[in-house]
Amino acid sequence: MKDFLTKILEYYDLDPSSYLDMIKEPSYESLKDSKFFDGIEDVALYLKQAIDQKKKILIYGDYDCDGIMATSIIFNMLHEYKQYTPGFYIPNREIDGYGLNKANIDRFKKLNYDLIICVDNGITLVDEIDYLNSLNMECIVIDHHTKEDILPNAKFILHPIVSNFGKINLSAGGVSFYLSRVFLNRDDDYLATLGAISTLSDLMELKDYNRELVKIGLRNLNKNKYFNIVSLINSHSAITESDLSMNLIPKINAIGRIALDNSLFNIVRYFTTDSKTQILKRVEWINEINLKRKDLINEAMLTVNVDDSMPSIIEKMDIKEGLCGLVANKFLEKYQKPTIIFVDSKKEDVLKGSIRSKPGFNVVKAFEELKDFLLTSGGHAQAGGLSIKKDDFEKFKEKFNQIALKHEFIKEDKKTININLTEVNLKNLEILNSFRPFGMGFNKPIFEIDSFNTSKFTFSRDHKHIITSLAFQSSLVYFNFDLTILTYKNVKLFGSLELNEFNGFSSAQFVVNSFEKN
Repeated sequence: MKDFLTKILEYYDLDPSSYLDMIKEPSYESLKDSKFFDGIEDVALYLKQAIDQKKKILIYGDYDCDGIMATSIIFNMLHEYKQYTPGFYIPNREIDGYGLNKANIDRFKKLNYDLIICVDNGITLVDEIDYLNSLNMECIVIDHHTKEDILPNAKFILHPIVSNFGKINLSAGGVSFYLSRVFLNRDDDYLATLGAISTLSDLMELKDYNRELVKIGLRNLNKNKYFNIVSLINSHSAITESDLSMNLIPKINAIGRIALDNSLFNIVRYFTTDSKTQILKRVEWINEINLKRKDLINEAMLTVNVDDSMPSIIEKMDIKEGLCGLVANKFLEKYQKPTIIFVDSKKEDVLKGSIRSKPGFNVVKAFEELKDFLLTSGGHAQAGGLSIKKDDFEKFKEKFNQIALKHEFIKEDKKTININLTEVNLKNLEILNSFRPFGMGFNKPIFEIDSFNTSKFTFSRDHKHIITSLAFQSSLVYFNFDLTILTYKNVKLFGSLELNEFNGFSSAQFVVNSFEKN
């Protein structure tokens, strides 16, 4: 019989030697050297020269978590050099849209800015950067998004692929951290932590240098307990990538989804101040916005009557633009069909939308077939943004349904690790956690218990949850369980192994997420 470690190794197709290498303590020495970024030393030198020459510099970021982290990294980096304080701007999703635009370039010109640093945007802004150049301003692009055939005529471009750093993409915060290593001539623990957060937030592949950066960031966070970050997590044990992905990152993203203009400035200030007083003021504000985001999503879900007979879900809704992607994802999971949620844009005759999909229906390829309708579009295989004319909505909907009929989702085989009840224990949970961090390209494993007699289930007081003791310090839980499970005598259970801590007592839990009739 295979032991627990062997099962995990086989699940990830790892040999013992690779495993030992994987669980080594993270170190900056293990990161890929910044020098492999073409031109990164020139960028660092140029920025110092710009500061020495008293040029006025502005960082132009993005409204998602990656953009906020990248902006904060560059701000802190520049500020450390002779206490220089750059300007920064986080665009409003609904007013400014994504990326640097000509209206804002005019505004920054009037404010006498000499140099704009685009972070988490810029790689496709050919016309905008040409316009900026025509006003005798300069631009540095720090981006990671898909490039087009023509690159912008920026002073410098730092981009993982364009700059030949590697085949695995980095987040914008990751690129910014690598620049900080050269600019500061040292590794900064806090900036590395922000880079790790951005890597998780933008779902970068957790391999090679991305994985190492996340491990370094988590180590730094658990060691230094950065007040602003831990205040948003409220964890009483070791902070993991799950705490960041499930707790911190959605709160940061919520600001850009529903907050007002000045709020976007406040979130950058939150990550660039040491003042505990200022941090505590903003913690409450961030948590309030996140709760509002949840309430708005729940309300939105109740306002739509979806026609489940159609091959796709396409709806126009009266919600904030920043919520479109979240609502689309909710409908995708509920109905298992490609979904687009549209809202009115600031242009009266235009609808803006977010699309979510799964393997089998490629968003980018769908955009190619829909190009006659699209005013703007962008994204990757399973998610994207788009805009169309209002008058084209019905024809667009018809065409999109035709595409959905041709490209159905591919049913993915559920890869699982078969375990028995005795393997749900703290020792095995410790083995599992040695494989952390989990994430894109290295997902947390799904465990399977082949046969469980439902008569052994015990329930919470309100009978909403199954909570069944298995042995000392181990249990099985199924939150808000599907009542149909009780109609079967024996079932297969699928779920995860989790640590439960309560009143100083630790236990291992098998957390059920689905079941099948045995």
